[in-house]
Amino acid sequence: KLLGNDGLQVVYSSLKPNSKGDINAQDFLAWLYGPGRANVGAPASSPAPVAAPPAAPAPGAESDKGSQPDLSPGHTSKEIEQFGYFMEQSKSQEALSKFKDMAVNLAHEFQARAKNPQAEAFIEQLCVEKILKGCLFVGHEKTDLDSVAGAIGGATLWNGTATRAERELNGEIMYALKWAGLEIPPFFDEVPGAITPNSEGKLLPICLVDHNEEKQMVPALRSMKDRKKRVIGLIDHHALAENMSSEKPLFMDVRPWGSMSSIIAHSFIRGNRLIPKPVARILLAAILSDTLNLQSVTTTNADRFLVTVLCILGECDNPDQLARHMFRAKTEWIVNLGPYEMTRGDQKDFTCAGWKIGIAVLEVTDVEPVLAAAVNLILELRVLKVEKGKLGDDEHDRRKELDFAYLFVVDVTKQESKLLIAGGRELALAKAAFPNAKLREAKPGIQAPGQTIAANETLMEVGPIVSRKAEFVPAFFAVLNEGFACHKKPNSELTDEEAAIKEEDAVHNAIKAMESDSFHDSVGVVRDYTRLSSAISADSHQGTKGITAC
Repeated sequence: KLLGNDGLQVVYSSLKPNSKGDINAQDFLAWLYGPGRANVGAPASSPAPVAAPPAAPAPGAESDKGSQPDLSPGHTSKEIEQFGYFMEQSKSQEALSKFKDMAVNLAHEFQARAKNPQAEAFIEQLCVEKILKGCLFVGHEKTDLDSVAGAIGGATLWNGTATRAERELNGEIMYALKWAGLEIPPFFDEVPGAITPNSEGKLLPICLVDHNEEKQMVPALRSMKDRKKRVIGLIDHHALAENMSSEKPLFMDVRPWGSMSSIIAHSFIRGNRLIPKPVARILLAAILSDTLNLQSVTTTNADRFLVTVLCILGECDNPDQLARHMFRAKTEWIVNLGPYEMTRGDQKDFTCAGWKIGIAVLEVTDVEPVLAAAVNLILELRVLKVEKGKLGDDEHDRRKELDFAYLFVVDVTKQESKLLIAGGRELALAKAAFPNAKLREAKPGIQAPGQTIAANETLMEVGPIVSRKAEFVPAFFAVLNEGFACHKKPNSELTDEEAAIKEEDAVHNAIKAMESDSFHDSVGVVRDYTRLSSAISADSHQGTKGITAC
């Protein structure tokens, strides 16, 4: 209960369970507090050393809830917390904690209202739903999960037909459809009434979802001479394109939210319409995908709240696990999206001895496309450290920022890993955690990303280890628990006064400007790294203290 599944994996991989998968409580406490301390009511004065990177965890250990160790009542949560092994709450966990009570109440009320619609629902059904009834719902080219889920959700709500814009779908979409228990929507061109008249001799009206740019439209629709007559609806979360126009007034629902599927879910609730479990699941998966598990700069409270509601309606107890599985299913596609997605897709935060460490993992069959983007990947790791301190739209707490941010690139074919190193503090910890690993340039000609790291120290060949749970995390924790120190104290130990100081150096200002100018183009997050790259380069040469010295 205290450690969670990820923490338990470390325990199970360090201690030998019996045939039932159970671990003796005294063995666990001896391992946690050090030899000879298992029966003492208070922990040792200094953290106990942690076992070296372990072997694979016992089969079934993660899923067998009955095998969790029985902690001695003499050891409080606070005492155990002194030794780390607590994974930081993810953004989806934070959302569930913050909105769960409200979402549960809404879900119950929502289900009751579906049987007895309220006045506002009658207005919605009378004035809105009839407009889109019978439409073909279609997303954009370079199809992503949000566009497919939005088409499915829209077609369900407005009694239309969901279609897909491309024949081939990426692995994430296929995984999500299978998890939700849904069939693949038909290809737009092959649906009767899309290009050629249906059995009634009619061409059906069209509602665009998740896009409005002409160049992103399915080719068959883009080339239609009567397109502006056919398109009668638009549901989107992107800026309106200059070339977006119509001959008649459109039904439009365009909101500055992190996912178009959030808008569809909101429409269900607004109309007092029940969301079938499979549809709730596909909408949930799409929001997690488009917001990178609620970590994206485009995420809003609307997305966070609706994820909580959809978890209830879709019976999903672990949105983090769902997000990780989806990310792994689309990793090779993610590599083509860019550094922003690569550093945030499968990324988790941990706390140990007061230090906060973020570890992202990319599992690929070819590491070269990833390393080709090493310069911007390192910049994104820098930004990620600061970004974690963002609490709300205008709130920031430096104590929430990461002390370390890493990206492990796992070659699943060779079963070995490479570690991208973004700064001096990351370098110091990595050298201590993997003392025999070799360092080199992450990319030929790369510039040093800070004052305390050289260009030929930006990548570490960590060798034949591939597991974050069983190998990466224990290696880092072993060093942190032994009293790791550097020129800065952990961010979590900043005083109220120190945490309130706004960092206004060129690097931080460049980060703020880049985040403000970032946008989602229906495929991925678009960033301009020019100003940040220049600021870090100037900071490194001038020897000033900023994020690059971290």
